[in-house]
Amino acid sequence: MLALIGALALTTVLVGSMRRPLDALVRATRTLAAGDLERRVEPAGPRELQDLGSAFNKMGEDLSGAQRRIEADRKRLAVTIESLGDALIVTRPGSSEIATVNPRAAELVPELAPGNRVDGEDSPLPPLQAALGREREIEHRGRTLSVTAARLGNESEGTVWTVRDMSDRARLERAKSEFVATASHELRSPLTSIKGFIELLARSPENMSERQQEFVDIILRSTDRLVDLVNDLLDVARIEADRVEINRRPIDVGEAVREVAELMGPRIAEKNQRLGLYVAPMLPLALADPGRVRQIVANLLTNAHMYTGEGGRIHVGVEADRAWVRIVVADSGVGMSSEETSRVFERFYRGPSGNASAPGTGLGLAIVKSLVELHEGRIEVESEPDRGTSFYVLLPAAVPSPESGSTLEAIRGRRVLVVDDEPDIAELIAGQLSPLEVHTTIVTSGEDALVALRSDRYDAITLDILMPGMDGFEVLRQIRSDPELRATPILFVSIFSGRQELAGEWVVSKPIDADELREVLAAAVRAGRSRVLVVGRREMQPALEPALNELGIEHQWETSGAAAARVCGERRFEVALIDVGIRNPQAVLQALDLRGRRLRRAVILFTDGVTTAPDGIEQLGMEVVPVEHAAQVLLSALRADREARLDGDGGPQRG
Repeated sequence: MLALIGALALTTVLVGSMRRPLDALVRATRTLAAGDLERRVEPAGPRELQDLGSAFNKMGEDLSGAQRRIEADRKRLAVTIESLGDALIVTRPGSSEIATVNPRAAELVPELAPGNRVDGEDSPLPPLQAALGREREIEHRGRTLSVTAARLGNESEGTVWTVRDMSDRARLERAKSEFVATASHELRSPLTSIKGFIELLARSPENMSERQQEFVDIILRSTDRLVDLVNDLLDVARIEADRVEINRRPIDVGEAVREVAELMGPRIAEKNQRLGLYVAPMLPLALADPGRVRQIVANLLTNAHMYTGEGGRIHVGVEADRAWVRIVVADSGVGMSSEETSRVFERFYRGPSGNASAPGTGLGLAIVKSLVELHEGRIEVESEPDRGTSFYVLLPAAVPSPESGSTLEAIRGRRVLVVDDEPDIAELIAGQLSPLEVHTTIVTSGEDALVALRSDRYDAITLDILMPGMDGFEVLRQIRSDPELRATPILFVSIFSGRQELAGEWVVSKPIDADELREVLAAAVRAGRSRVLVVGRREMQPALEPALNELGIEHQWETSGAAAARVCGERRFEVALIDVGIRNPQAVLQALDLRGRRLRRAVILFTDGVTTAPDGIEQLGMEVVPVEHAAQVLLSALRADREARLDGDGGPQRG
């Protein structure tokens, strides 16, 4: 009995000695779980419990140390973000609402404060899908900003936007572009004279012997080649500054490809290479710049010629489907590996390693890719080592325009003032317009141009930019500030590449393509001076924009009232098309500032037929037209305005 009592007493003592340390561990664990990482226990009891207590304390030390390191990293990250030169905007998970921004964001984009939305009406940011993983440039508050966006994990975890001030770089690029423009003026102007007058000679073969015609053809081909060389050098500089320009119109790509193939045929034959050409019948026209298409094909053919050996084969083909015109340039040359193919469009890449000694700068294909993308097309390449290479260029097909046949009639018999400081260029322009019975008057300075305009009446002006004394910009400013002259259509004929500075004016580039000169001048006369601001939903663009393009109506598309107000402050618009389905169209109308307004009907409202006009629109006294008729209604308003002005002046004077 005494033994039993002793055993029970011993058990009680042992249990107590174990329970107290266990209770202490349980309490400490709960405290640790609540966030007190500094809580520790005093190891006690049997060895096993002492080891457990020591392990608990070690875990606490590790967690506490990890927390201190995390806190230190967090503070360093916060300081880094606070001191960043780039703006950071972070949205809440699954929402476009802004959760946090850094101080730089408050400086660059104060509209994007916490609680606002990145897709709000006042937000300057582009749509999310347009900025994901890529840089987009925007103009905001007098700054040039580069914007990118990235997901924080999946779509439900929020987005981080980065905004970088690129204003200094943009200023340097503008300075570089101005230098290139000035230098290229000296290079291209004499070439323009030579090329233009040789073309005029070539159109009068009855005045030359057969031998003289051959000489003219040789000079013309050589001049074209020299012009292409100069253009390549200039294009490289413009690509670097994102200033490459194209002037698209419906063209026959097959004819352009034939011209290039014929021009390069003798050069290809020098290596005994066989050049095959196939142009599919009944090709649709492509919406493209003919000079740039020839440049694309010439660069691809030159590349094929360089990397194909003696006796090799080169094939050029043109085919189409309903949406695209496709150019194929294939060769039987050395080919490329997949790694080389992935680099083929890089600047200064010299092609397959086995042909590093081939001539060329490594810029041709980079230029080609940039030009294709500017056409809203795409380029693809297929190649295998020792089995040749194929390039595929896809250009958008042009939608036939019922008005295209009568476009040039807009300038037939008109009076045009030609302004250029180089008499040879001015004479060339006059000669290129003469087949349409255009009556031209030539002046060689900005001052003389203003005197002529104020003493006589002209239906249009062609104007050079880089002239000594009063340059083209000052002439433009004075014309647009003169109520008697501001409606006169102006066509810039210059090598100048800064389209932004031209504020939406009509432009053709030197060397001058006669067809382009006539067509663009006719479009300028048809559209008058009315540049159109369209404010509408993105989904309405496919229904309206092609019709505006086909009618030669220059326009700019914005998607919100805030954007409309911003661009009205930057440029002059004289007429607006407003989508009644856009959010709060009344506010959009209030935001408009049509400083150049001269039409009686300065605002036209359109609808998709599904969205009803909101209350209050009818009270404004404006008719709402279907979107499919909006372009024609606008054109009718432009024509009515022009006829009213001509009737008031007694019609155009003939020279």
